Amino acid sequence: MKLYSDVTTCTCSKVSLVICCQEMKKQGIEENRLQLLRDICGAFRPGILTALVGVSGAGKTTLMDVLAGRKTGGYIEGSISISGYPKNQATFARISGYCEQNDIHSPNVTVYESLVFSAWLRLSNEVNEETRKVWFSSISFHVKLPITGSLCVCVL
Repeated sequence: MKLYSDVTTCTCSKVSLVICCQEMKKQGIEENRLQLLRDICGAFRPGILTALVGVSGAGKTTLMDVLAGRKTGGYIEGSISISGYPKNQATFARISGYCEQNDIHSPNVTVYESLVFSAWLRLSNEVNEETRKVWFSSISFHVKLPITGSLCVCVL
């Protein structure tokens, strides 16, 4: 059983999101469509920290939701690729993790424990504990993530 794919790069090109809003009509606004994202391009490479910055309301979370496949409403246009291939959501969900800004993290567990827990949820029940540990160590090494057992999760 292959536990992870080769090193992957996620790219997006001309990603746009338009939603239809009936509420806007009720408030007297002529338009019934709202463009939340327009022609966004970018790349996320393994081992490289990528900062997504912008003012409040700029669409940072919306873009991440679209890339992660968590936006189900509206019309999404453009292309999202993983290692040059069109993104397949089922495969993408297995090889990626997305921690939303509203996720709850316990300050009583270490970063290592949080990441291991997330990894455990993604792996099949058929994978034994030792293999899971080897898999996690391998992934953390490949993404150059030094894991220290005592570093606790905190809110910034």
